Amino acid sequence: MGARTRLARAYYDLSVMLDAGVPVLRSLDIVVDGRQGYFKRVFRQIRESLAKGTGLAESMSKHRVFPDLDRMLIEAAETSGSLGESFKMLSEWHEFIHRITRRMMMAMVYPVFLLHFAALVFRLPHLALGRVTVAGYLQGVLGILMFLYIPAITVIAFVLLRDRAPLLRLPLDWIVLKIPVLGQAVYHLSICRYAKAFAMMYKAGVPIAEATRRATQATGNVIVAARFAGGEEAVRKGGAAWEGFSKRLPAEYRHLWQIGEETGELDKTAAKVGEIAGDRADLYFKAFASGFPKVVYVAIVIVVGIIVVTIASQYYGNLYNAF
Repeated sequence: MGARTRLARAYYDLSVMLDAGVPVLRSLDIVVDGRQGYFKRVFRQIRESLAKGTGLAESMSKHRVFPDLDRMLIEAAETSGSLGESFKMLSEWHEFIHRITRRMMMAMVYPVFLLHFAALVFRLPHLALGRVTVAGYLQGVLGILMFLYIPAITVIAFVLLRDRAPLLRLPLDWIVLKIPVLGQAVYHLSICRYAKAFAMMYKAGVPIAEATRRATQATGNVIVAARFAGGEEAVRKGGAAWEGFSKRLPAEYRHLWQIGEETGELDKTAAKVGEIAGDRADLYFKAFASGFPKVVYVAIVIVVGIIVVTIASQYYGNLYNAF
């Protein structure tokens, strides 16, 4: 079970107990009893910190397992007294992210296996014909796989360094958005994060200007965040948030936001925007997950075709020379 799934289940358990009227400390005791390993220690420490008078959000901030969005929402919920509902929304959010992540990982497994298989096969004829030694064969296979490992390691390194090196965020986020299909999935997921974060905080009683600012920080992509950044400034000047949004955002999202502000039901319309953007992100992730293996298959077929042509030309060339 992944960390997001365990976190989602812990949040769900807390939401059920808090909605049933169970005190926070008692609810945390029950959550601790139902957890194992690292999460058991984390929630026990939160419970101990809370018993000493520390706020829940402040206690969570001492543990890196809790994302910034979670801590921001719980901090707002503590003030408004909506902890139960906030934990439920966070549980649903983490389940959604886990579902998308799992789909992407499952889509990668088989193509990566085929790439390794193709690398082994590509040099095999040379080994069979005695043109390379076993050591040379293994070196050739490793050389082919480096075209897979080096980009993968580079991407992982950039992602890990992204939060620690702010200068990397802009170029990395820009590159991600330019990847066919996957970029659109990330784009709509970032909008979903903004809308859901705003809806959760606004419903928890956070003032609209503050909710807009925090939601901008929760997008997860600085390019998308910049398109929402004008909302906070527009609100602080006495206008509507949607007036400050970039026109490069999808028009239907901006119009829904406008309707929400005009009708006074912004929490509901923001949640609707998050739902629509989340569904679109899910569709694009599905398309990428189904399309990526096909690209790999085509590449493998091309490589195998090259091998067959090479072997055939060498065979007939040797046969021609023999006669």
